[in-house]
Amino acid sequence: MRKYYFLPAIIFGLSLICLIALPIKMDAARQNTLEMEIVDTEKSLNDENAGTKAQNVTYERAIVLSVKNATETNKLGVQQTRIYEVQYLTGPFTGKTRTISDDTPSNPYGLNPRPGDKLLIYLQPNPAGGEPLAFIEGYDRRAAIYWLLALFVLTLILLAGWQGLKIAFSILLSILLIGVILIPSFLKGLNPVPIAFGLIAVLAALSSVLSIGWNRKSLVTVVGTVGGVIMAYLIAAVFASWSHLSGLSTEEDRLFFDKNPMLNPQGLLFAGIAIAAMGVVEDVAVSIASGVMEVRHANPLLNLKALFHSGMVIGRDHMGALANTLVFAYVGGSLSTLLLYTQYGGSWAKFINFDSVVDEIVRSLAGTIGLVFTVPITALLAAWVALRWKTASMDTASHKH
Repeated sequence: MRKYYFLPAIIFGLSLICLIALPIKMDAARQNTLEMEIVDTEKSLNDENAGTKAQNVTYERAIVLSVKNATETNKLGVQQTRIYEVQYLTGPFTGKTRTISDDTPSNPYGLNPRPGDKLLIYLQPNPAGGEPLAFIEGYDRRAAIYWLLALFVLTLILLAGWQGLKIAFSILLSILLIGVILIPSFLKGLNPVPIAFGLIAVLAALSSVLSIGWNRKSLVTVVGTVGGVIMAYLIAAVFASWSHLSGLSTEEDRLFFDKNPMLNPQGLLFAGIAIAAMGVVEDVAVSIASGVMEVRHANPLLNLKALFHSGMVIGRDHMGALANTLVFAYVGGSLSTLLLYTQYGGSWAKFINFDSVVDEIVRSLAGTIGLVFTVPITALLAAWVALRWKTASMDTASHKH
């Protein structure tokens, strides 16, 4: 009889330990000013005009029909401008045409759309009454995204067949679970870290089951993945606290959490680090689990030490490439942040202490350290499970005789 099925309890135990051992607390400064922020928030919510605007603001799709040059007179004199004739595709003005000027208030991002381009229009109530004020919010990029997703799924199916379709389904379901469970839970004020760990366990199990089925390899993969992610979180929590990271590294972060003072930005930071590290950590874990099981199958006489050594060799072969993958993924996504070094006159001290820079450093290095710890965790667990499973199988066979 197989005796390894009790091990999924380890997943929940490790998550609970993280929740108890390293509770995320708000900075003292945020706690001291929390009451004042709540009062300000309540005042803004009680503002009837603000409430009305928030309810009536909408985003609608439109297509550019024509672009005309025009002149306008203002405090700076006579200036050339463009007038966009757009036809609404959604909303109360569907099928109707309207004009939007190219001045800064109406086109704050300085976009230069052409006839045929689809736009996202921001409609705001007009204080003077009448039709809402229209502003060009940006391009409507959904068509490009949908076609890219279709190409992604088609590529998986063409190259991997039924397995590729299962992978695409796993990715889609993972994104849906994050959007349906993690985000709403965080907005309700719950600590996102244990929720993220629970989701990581579920997502790792889902991915493994769809790829290799539910067996001892998938079990080891799930536990090894969660173990590596927990190590990444522990490292991130320690060094984020040491470096006084608040999770407010961008203007968007500060704007959101100023409007939601009851939420904890550090929790979102740590949950993001854990989820980002999961992909490469799971890749290492499944490789080690599969490798150790195959080695045990090829040579049933190997002991725990030999199987563990085999897992470590497999893990080390993957470690370098995947560590680079994780670091370069963060670096590639923050190239604009690296330009801050030249913006501040080449001052290394200013650059290395910038919030967004430290944030990316902690994210990438904590994730990489978690990846490294995944190797011994998964190798030891895979060796133990392979040894116990084989022994249990032999005992069962002997009893039958």
